[in-house]
Amino acid sequence: MTRDCVIASGALQRISLILEKASPNTSFLRNASWALSNLCRGRPQPDYARVKDAVPTLIKVLIENENPDIITDICWALSYLSDGAKENIHVMLNDDLVRKLIALMNHQNVAIAIPCLRTIGNIVTGGDDQTQKCVDFGLVGALSSLLSHPKKSVRKEGCWVLSNVTAGTEAQIQDCLDKGIVEKLVEILEHDDLTVKNEAIWALCNCTASASPAQYHQLVNKGILRALGKTLGQKDARMLAVALEGLENVLECGEKNFKNTDGENQ
Repeated sequence: MTRDCVIASGALQRISLILEKASPNTSFLRNASWALSNLCRGRPQPDYARVKDAVPTLIKVLIENENPDIITDICWALSYLSDGAKENIHVMLNDDLVRKLIALMNHQNVAIAIPCLRTIGNIVTGGDDQTQKCVDFGLVGALSSLLSHPKKSVRKEGCWVLSNVTAGTEAQIQDCLDKGIVEKLVEILEHDDLTVKNEAIWALCNCTASASPAQYHQLVNKGILRALGKTLGQKDARMLAVALEGLENVLECGEKNFKNTDGENQ
């Protein structure tokens, strides 16, 4: 592949050096950012050992620049580099980077918001500690506003990111409950486009895998049973399977923890 030949020639290191030394927000920096982004993309992915050293430079350029074209190219490069093995995610766990990406998720330019969501989404596919770092920097609150975004592509990506948060710890699920995420996911499942619903169903049902009994009670009060029941009318087999699993989890928790005086599941 031509891309790999270019990387093997040492071009990536030279472009990174240009990015390090170029003045912020210049057309020269814009061209270098675009070139580096293209070297990081594609299938199969480039050899990570050859491209990972570009990450510190990408972080520096992202933080120092305000030009939307430069930011877009850098964010896409980071999304490509964070997609894959745990090692890919680990090098992204820079406090300044995570904070910046979460802030940019709400950028009015969707071309910037989407790659930021992808990168954060890749990070939270890691362990609970990696997810918690993002949560500590306000991820859940930032995602809450995006679930009402006018662009369905942004709502879809936001639901995908949330599906990895709600699959986490009880504390992470509680953060979603406290910030109104569940109500918005319920609304999406009842009224949104099917492509958004396909991600929202995972985000909502993942809550039912690790929630505490008290959290199950909150989920029911916030309308999860109504939303999952309505999903059973869909023809998509995957959505049906996920909804049924979520319903099963809720009913099993009710059987164990919320029987009435007659021994029936409340």
